[in-house]
Amino acid sequence: MKILPSSLRERKRYVAFRLIREDGEATDRKALLDEIFFATQTLLGDEGSSEIGYRLMDFDGHAGIMRVSHGALEPARAALATVYAIKGNRAAIKILGVSGTIRAATEKYIVSENVETVNILSRQIRNVRMSGNAVREKGDEIEVIPDDREVLKRGNTRYLSVTSSDIVTNRQE
Repeated sequence: MKILPSSLRERKRYVAFRLIREDGEATDRKALLDEIFFATQTLLGDEGSSEIGYRLMDFDGHAGIMRVSHGALEPARAALATVYAIKGNRAAIKILGVSGTIRAATEKYIVSENVETVNILSRQIRNVRMSGNAVREKGDEIEVIPDDREVLKRGNTRYLSVTSSDIVTNRQE
């Protein structure tokens, strides 16, 4: 069976969300999906539920990414907002943002909240001293959000990437 070309595939949107529970505990995927499907069924009925096309792409117990159909984004947001309890505990789903790709949803809405930041002081690079917070490590490279946000605006980017030989960390050990 052939794969459909991208021009013929149905468009999707990725909804980044945070699950806020009254007891603060992590939630399992099945319990979350059961509540979302129940809320959607109650609000929109059979036909509306089928048009949304939910798919939970990633979920860590507190935050996740849900794929929905492009045309049914607003009904999906409304249905997610009606979730009020999971397994008898009061809960709410806060939508962090919507994106066209999983990568963009992760980088924009999920990563910056959940990653433990490490304060870094960089070495002199072309007579410029910079400090900031490390948000991701990839081998020898470290992505940094500088304290001076003007650097990001001038470079039209979200992060700066440096190697471990370029920085000095201020980690309390």
